Amino acid sequence: MTDCCAKIRQKKQLNVYIIKSLYFCTVKNIFNILNYDKISSTNDEAKILLQKIKLPEFTIISAKEQTIGRGQRENIWFSESDRNLLISIITYTKRLKAHEQFYLSKVISLGIIEYLETKKNGFTIKWPNDIYFENKKICGILIENTLSGTKIKNSVIGIGLNINQKKFPDFLPDAISLSDITKKNYNLKKELHILLNYIFENYQNLKFENFDTIDKKYHNCMYKMNKISEFKDINGIFKGKITGTLPEGKLIIQTSEGILQYYNFKEVEFL
Repeated sequence: MTDCCAKIRQKKQLNVYIIKSLYFCTVKNIFNILNYDKISSTNDEAKILLQKIKLPEFTIISAKEQTIGRGQRENIWFSESDRNLLISIITYTKRLKAHEQFYLSKVISLGIIEYLETKKNGFTIKWPNDIYFENKKICGILIENTLSGTKIKNSVIGIGLNINQKKFPDFLPDAISLSDITKKNYNLKKELHILLNYIFENYQNLKFENFDTIDKKYHNCMYKMNKISEFKDINGIFKGKITGTLPEGKLIIQTSEGILQYYNFKEVEFL
């Protein structure tokens, strides 16, 4: 029993709070972390392993370096060797239906946000699944689901989180790291375990189908939520404000004329 758990036991508080706190102290023991020095992509490696064997849920593929790291929209994810967290998480959300798969993105994003908020305030989720500090990107998420009928068989959740990197190439002018923000350097192994605890705790809301809780937390963390901003869609540039998301993941934007518009991924651009 850790000191954290021992202190919780001594407090005369509600049983629900005590159980939740004890649970959070012990979840770090459930992670099965596979460490690599250098691989092409943590997501690709996870999928190769899943073809051979059913790995335990929350098996983590972690690499110091990726030679072909991937982001959304077939973008390349650039990271210096042994400077950042490059991981893929394997999950089995058997009860989650295919049209509900965006909820997985929501809980992962929320876990990352809650981890980062322990270091500094000001992080937001840029729809659909990037993490920003002010107007700069610190984290990208790439989720690849395998479907079985109308349900999700397994998911590979790729996360690239900039931690200690100081310099980024010219083609990534909006990139930033945690070290840039806090002016500190971090132990990657230690930070990985802390991050995973926050992700796992948020993941439980998905397991227990607490969709309303997830939606409320996610919308409170959204980039440019309820702020008049410029966007671009197939019809051109327009002004509006984000008011939320639909369960299937569509972004809701209210135009300056008061019209609600709904966008799938890649259908609207932030300006």
